[in-house]
Amino acid sequence: MGRQSGFGLVELMIGLLVGMIVVGAAVSLLSTTMASSNDSIKMTRLDQELRQTMTMLTRDLRRATVWDPAADVLRVSLADPLTLSGNSGSVTVTSSGGNLGDIGLKAKGGTLIYTVKQAGVITVYRGTIDSFNSGAYSVTLSGTWPADVVKNGVPAGNWNILRPESTIATDAVPGTPGVCVLFASDTDASGIYENPERFGYRYDATAKAVQIRTSAASTDTCTGGTWENLTDENTVEIEAFSVTDNSPAAFAGAGFSIAIREYTISIRGHLKSDPSVVRTLKETVRVRNDRLS
Repeated sequence: MGRQSGFGLVELMIGLLVGMIVVGAAVSLLSTTMASSNDSIKMTRLDQELRQTMTMLTRDLRRATVWDPAADVLRVSLADPLTLSGNSGSVTVTSSGGNLGDIGLKAKGGTLIYTVKQAGVITVYRGTIDSFNSGAYSVTLSGTWPADVVKNGVPAGNWNILRPESTIATDAVPGTPGVCVLFASDTDASGIYENPERFGYRYDATAKAVQIRTSAASTDTCTGGTWENLTDENTVEIEAFSVTDNSPAAFAGAGFSIAIREYTISIRGHLKSDPSVVRTLKETVRVRNDRLS
């Protein structure tokens, strides 16, 4: 019979040792990969939550104080002269063309302006639009307007209406971070800033969440109105939220003041299930609608 041969005990032990080393390395690599993947998923989840919040806030703030009737105001003011019942105090304002009705109640709370240029100097007269009824505005004039507005009226192209509400408010002085920002925006193109169109964002330290204001009256501050959590408090805890008004100083010219508005938003949060997973987002936003007054 031929001689048979096989692995000896030493050879088997060496083979087992090599196999264990290979398997151990594979298990270690798998464990590291899974841990890295888990960390990546956690960070992605947190980043998506914060990024979605930042996107909504910056988008809304960027288009804040939108006023849909601006185009109608421009068209009417360039075509129709105005007739005033007086040149001081509360007066009635009508247009010979009757086109004030195209603007109507949309201008309530706005500012009627009349510009006069004499000897190279431009003077701007202002009045607050209190109401609109039967094709006429009730306007409270600031100071005394030129006497000829009663006799000759205000020529077309020499008057305009500034939007009713153009304020963006934070709960801190400019240059310092606050935890709330409030603004209005004509989202339904009605031309009237109604209560559901007064928005805002704030930080709720108790819920550890960023909240959005869904409706409010014109007199409501950061503590008034209806607020809802924007971030998911069951998933993410917001550690810090701030809005800093870093707008440059307004500049004046030709009787007007123009203010460019710029805000820096900062959000820092962590996963509720793993506080070690932390993310901070920071973005600077310029409001597209400069404030003219």
